[in-house]
Amino acid sequence: MINAHLFPVLAVVATVSSASVAISLRPIAQHSARWNTCYSDSIAWYQANKPDWTVQDKEVFASNFCNGGTPVMPGPGFKPAS
Repeated sequence: MINAHLFPVLAVVATVSSASVAISLRPIAQHSARWNTCYSDSIAWYQANKPDWTVQDKEVFASNFCNGGTPVMPGPGFKPAS
């Protein structure tokens, strides 16, 4: 009797679990999409407004800004691209 009901019960549990995982991943996917948009826009802004900065400096400042950091002046180790 248990074996007759085991497969349908396991199928329902697996379906509910899969749906739960998919629903819980949606906010993470939305956050990632917003972050990627912020990063791309920041890189484009730095390329247009700070052409003397190296690619690495642009990436660092864009990542800092999109992670909620304050845009700051470059430190003493900053060197413009030559």
